[in-house]
Amino acid sequence: MGHQSMNRDALLGVLAGVGVLLLFSGFLVVSRFGATSTLTVYDMAALRFGIAGICTIPFFFLVRWPRIPLWKAAVIATTSGAPFTLLVFGGMSFAPVAHGGIVINGAMPVFAALLAWAVFGVRLSGWRIVGVLLIVLGVVGTGYDALLFGERGQWRGHLLFLGAAALNATFLTSVRGWGLTAFQSLITVNGINLLLYIPLWWLALPSNLAATPWPEILLQGVYQGIVAAFIASILIAHAARMLGGMRQSAMMSGAPAVAVLIAIPALGEIPSTISVIGICVVTVGILVALGPGLLSGSASPTGGHETE
Repeated sequence: MGHQSMNRDALLGVLAGVGVLLLFSGFLVVSRFGATSTLTVYDMAALRFGIAGICTIPFFFLVRWPRIPLWKAAVIATTSGAPFTLLVFGGMSFAPVAHGGIVINGAMPVFAALLAWAVFGVRLSGWRIVGVLLIVLGVVGTGYDALLFGERGQWRGHLLFLGAAALNATFLTSVRGWGLTAFQSLITVNGINLLLYIPLWWLALPSNLAATPWPEILLQGVYQGIVAAFIASILIAHAARMLGGMRQSAMMSGAPAVAVLIAIPALGEIPSTISVIGICVVTVGILVALGPGLLSGSASPTGGHETE
């Protein structure tokens, strides 16, 4: 009975992970569009957490607040909040969608594996190590291509993407390791960022919201604030808790390719040959890191002695 329950939980985690894959691919394209349009990156983050925070308010009274120390709440709110999104948006202002997909999705399993091992004592199998090495090869190759043949300054975007990947991997690993539910992580992230980031943006951060056409505001507000920060946050937290941070990262192996396919007609961005090779290598690396036995993986939130 318990084995069937674990399989069911893992399957639900996989389904949530596939949903996140599709939504995150769209997030990359919409973020690139916003970062290269009239809005500032600070405006985009404000639309995201202002709208997501308002959508979350009813849950403040329906969901039991997690009994975690203040510093843990701060970690959750930071690693999936304004700092994470500003790094993504900032990176998209320097580098194309293909690079964002490769670096963010490729680096997340690497950081998640290191965190799971260092903080929660999760052992890594040979499959995971080989996969991580392939991922690193694909990400490094993409960075090398950008330095030699890309537009000036793309390396800045890559560094920002690496920072975003490190934060998101920390969020995924922490949600599972601390046993938070999807809704507990949702109200922590959106609630704290609504209370702290929105006043900071209103009072001190550069804004071009007043000069932005309303269709751009509507696109960013709906996708960032409702789809990415609300719906996808529930799915990603659920998937991370059921599968673990590294497995959830591995489920997103198709995001770079899906995002690039969307970006070709939506943004007119044609990926270079090296970028396409990088997508393939990173995708293979993530799938290898995922390894066999996904659906039989433990759904335990801590899993201190399991092989991730």
